Amino acid sequence: MSDEQQDLNLEDVGAGAEDVGGPRKGGLLSGMLLNILKWAAIGIGAVIIVVTTTVITFRVINKGNTQAGLEALSPAYAAKQAPLASYDNIEQIRGQTADDTPAVFLLQVSLGYDPADKEVSVEIGNRNREIQDLILKDISQKTAAELSPSHYDEIQAELMQLINTIMKTGKVKSVMFRQFSVVK
Repeated sequence: MSDEQQDLNLEDVGAGAEDVGGPRKGGLLSGMLLNILKWAAIGIGAVIIVVTTTVITFRVINKGNTQAGLEALSPAYAAKQAPLASYDNIEQIRGQTADDTPAVFLLQVSLGYDPADKEVSVEIGNRNREIQDLILKDISQKTAAELSPSHYDEIQAELMQLINTIMKTGKVKSVMFRQFSVVK
């Protein structure tokens, strides 16, 4: 019996030893948290590598490119012209057309110029009457048909060119009609 008692005692000791001496588990949360952090670090590292590679590639490809942005693709995306300053002190111009039966025209213009160029504004003011006279003489040489709205762009370009021939310090950038009527 003594052998049997010793076996029982050893079995009891061995059973208790498994619980005390085995590996201790920290719980489900700590193992999962380490896995999540590991994959998050891998993902962030991959994003950094992809972004860096993309930026370097685009800089190398566009190094010699003088055209930038959407303007190169379509004129619709091109930057609009900066606003011009306007000279509005030219009086109304009234005259007759060059038709056999003359029509009467009434015209009021504004001149656009670069707002940074103050000398142009001063010169336009000094040449106010001269500009008014040039416009009157030019428009009086046209027929009523030539003064129709379909010709406004041509007339404005012609007047701008004519005015710029007498300007000394700068150039007029645009001629705008504030009023233009032809009565037969």
